[in-house]
Amino acid sequence: MRKAQNIPTTIVTGFLGAGKTTAINHLLAKKPEGEYWAVLVNEFGQIGVDAALIGPVAGVSIREITGGCLCCTAGLAFEVALNRLIRDTSPDRILIEPTGIGHPLKIIRTLTGAYYHDVLDLRATISLVDARKLGDSKYTEHPAFQDQLNLADVLVGNKADCYSDNDRSAFMDLVSGSVPPKAAYSMISFGRLDSSLLDLPRDHSRMAGFPDAHPVRERNVFVPAVRNIPDFSTDPFGADIWEMHEGSSGEYFSGSWLMGSDFCFDSYALSALITSFSHTRVKGFMQCNNGWLKINGSEGVVEFSGCEPQDNSRLEIIDSSPMPCREIEKELKKVLSCEC
Repeated sequence: MRKAQNIPTTIVTGFLGAGKTTAINHLLAKKPEGEYWAVLVNEFGQIGVDAALIGPVAGVSIREITGGCLCCTAGLAFEVALNRLIRDTSPDRILIEPTGIGHPLKIIRTLTGAYYHDVLDLRATISLVDARKLGDSKYTEHPAFQDQLNLADVLVGNKADCYSDNDRSAFMDLVSGSVPPKAAYSMISFGRLDSSLLDLPRDHSRMAGFPDAHPVRERNVFVPAVRNIPDFSTDPFGADIWEMHEGSSGEYFSGSWLMGSDFCFDSYALSALITSFSHTRVKGFMQCNNGWLKINGSEGVVEFSGCEPQDNSRLEIIDSSPMPCREIEKELKKVLSCEC
């Protein structure tokens, strides 16, 4: 195997629900034939959903880091996973998707440090933003949100098909007010990123406004884990498993569920239940009586669609307030179906 050297590497940031996974799926679909790419996905919760919804794509290796942010709790797991990914696959390109509430500064420092100096070529950082959130102080006053924008070389307004004229104006004001200017910007729908953005250089002069934001907190109860995705044929989880994990990191809280193939849900009752939840972000894929259901929502708006069968059901809810996870679990069990 050839020695890994100067591998083009891109960080794709974006706050919760901005559409990072969809954008990465689009980039992978445009991967040149004959190239081998690697993707490193960071999940805030313990179970992990996004990585399982990427691919599988020929010529792509995917690793998932769950249980905290790469910028703090999962920092060591990030380096271990990245080293293994480089050693095992010697990829032609690497894409890194941090969790939505992660601060990108430490990741950039790690990737540009002495250890990776001759191994990685960190290109322009791409940040996705939902311009509908640019008037919401819950987002605009969050240090991680601000520095995702500050440190981005490329700003992309995703979900533009849902924008009003005011949303478009807010995005353009954000672009025009950026110092130093952004290398590129665009408004797109459905995560349709232009793959040429991956070859733009990084501007070393960009500065974080909150370099000390998002430290490790003592109340963080996550234990980072690294998994290869998607090789469910060797998945250790049994058909009758039902797991719940709770966690918190800083100002966000997570409830995550893993349910084996013995459990099947009534799709209509499940959809109504999940729509009723208070959440900043909800995502998952669930086995239902009329097929597998993909769940993708933010700020109370949830989309449900069919998806390929999985070996287990997964659900993750993230919110800025503590969640009654035990009560949610009771409600989930009430919408189980016997008709699968």
